[in-house]
Amino acid sequence: MPADRRRSGESPEHQHDERDAAGGAIQDRVRVGWRGDSGCPGFWSERILPPRGIDVRRLWVDISNLSRRRLLPVFALGFTTVFPVAHAWGQAHDASKVQFVEHSPAVFDAAQRDGKPVFLFIRAVWCYWCKYFEQQVLADAEVSQYLNRHYLNVFAEHDRRPDLVRKYVRGLPMIVLFGPEGRVRQSFAGVLKKEDFLAVVKHAATLPPPATDTRPGAAPGPAPVTWDTYQRLRDDLLRFIAEHLDTVYGGFGAGDKYPQPRLLAYLLELHQATGDRRYLVAVEKSLDGILGALYDRVDGGFFRFAEGREWRQPHYEKLLHLNAALAALLGEAHRVTGNPRYREAAERTTAYLLRNLYDATAGGFYSSQSADPAYYRLPPLERRAARQPPVNRDKVTAWNAEAAVAMLALSQSSGRKDLRDVALRTLEFIRANLIGEKGAFHLYEHRTGRRHGEGQVDANAWTALGLLEGYRVAPTKGHLEAAEQVLRFAVHELFDATRGAFSEDKSSPLLLDANGVMAQALFRAQVGGRAEHLDVARRVLATFGGVARVQLSESEDAVARAPDAVYYLRAYAQMLAKIPGGEPRR
Repeated sequence: MPADRRRSGESPEHQHDERDAAGGAIQDRVRVGWRGDSGCPGFWSERILPPRGIDVRRLWVDISNLSRRRLLPVFALGFTTVFPVAHAWGQAHDASKVQFVEHSPAVFDAAQRDGKPVFLFIRAVWCYWCKYFEQQVLADAEVSQYLNRHYLNVFAEHDRRPDLVRKYVRGLPMIVLFGPEGRVRQSFAGVLKKEDFLAVVKHAATLPPPATDTRPGAAPGPAPVTWDTYQRLRDDLLRFIAEHLDTVYGGFGAGDKYPQPRLLAYLLELHQATGDRRYLVAVEKSLDGILGALYDRVDGGFFRFAEGREWRQPHYEKLLHLNAALAALLGEAHRVTGNPRYREAAERTTAYLLRNLYDATAGGFYSSQSADPAYYRLPPLERRAARQPPVNRDKVTAWNAEAAVAMLALSQSSGRKDLRDVALRTLEFIRANLIGEKGAFHLYEHRTGRRHGEGQVDANAWTALGLLEGYRVAPTKGHLEAAEQVLRFAVHELFDATRGAFSEDKSSPLLLDANGVMAQALFRAQVGGRAEHLDVARRVLATFGGVARVQLSESEDAVARAPDAVYYLRAYAQMLAKIPGGEPRR
């Protein structure tokens, strides 16, 4: 499209001008662009010879009736609609010249058949360094030519592929290099200089397959669901706080600092249940660091994390579920402590969510606002006059359900009925648009209204819990029935009776966080009259007893993984108390 007709809200790297390189009339080559299901743009080009005597200033191409096997250009001078295609033949992602295809089993079949290694690039639409890597490294001619010649190049969008995120992502952008047979040769997160990047991918292509099976070992065995087991888990949590709480700068660990609102909210609950001030000290010290480094005092809301123990440099993306959870945490922290800083931050973060991410027309929340360091480093007056970073308008189901639960909690702590209404409308959007015969979908695509990603444990767990929480606050038959529909699918199709846990398939890793949310949803449903769910919830709690202890006390990355245990521990306490929202015995 012409440069002056770019789509509103898109950043420059997502805008495509279809003029020729000189900016004038089409010469002898036309380039057709599209976007695939993941949002990844693609291209196809063809040399053409316009009829003699015709001054061609603009050309449209109709590819609606073309097969992939016989791609014959059909040209029309005049107005023609270009129909979207679901998948690209060769995708040039943003500024990159690398020819990407979307992740699928067929790609790895082709790699094995052709004897070519695979380059997997996982990025997020909100990630500044992902865009930097594309523009500064992948756009380089030497890099793109090497990758196009020697690798099959695969692209995956972080928010659309939670399965790949769980399996591979340790940071963003994430690069995974596979051998032709599909086994990982090398992987790394972050940005390398062009020369270093080329050295890595060239070296990885020469590596032999791993000599041994690199899959993780067997998970710790189950533990009986008893008060003694729960008490040991709580002791592990206290030991985690003692070992990892940064009493100087706040937060946990000595590396990059993440806000971890789920963990802090649970520590606040434990303080109220037990009176143990160690929990409250951990919360207050962490909130000091979060408010000092991640809080946006101009627009409201919180950034994703900060580099280094001292919270030195924020990464400026703002994510829905993180901001909703922080707003709820701050509202509850103000109720418990009376600290006015917490109330002010909760109110301004809520205002940010409603202003920037809430879809007041259809209901539900958009997923994120992109990072833009240049914007966020402007002085406040200049920033107010500048254009804000773009919002990604896709709606992630689990994040929306978590945001709805947070809005209900905020409504309760603040007395604001409007937040209750926002939460219930969000849950209604999920019920009406994101639940099918195979449970909850993972994502709603704003641009097309299409739904993506069936059978994900986290989407189903959060959908069920959110609907049941909404039903508790405002009993609505439709929400209860939808929650039961999702739980029936999850129990029948996602619960692995052999392993005693929910997973997408038998080869998928067992996820403590999603299983904890599912256990809490099952317990809520049981209290509402479905006693058959109780046995499944108890089996999940037993299965992960050893896993939770390892993640809290023995894991090398305990700081990153401890929040995964929160909903598991909460469900455990409720199971022992046998009442919804029950507090653990002291």
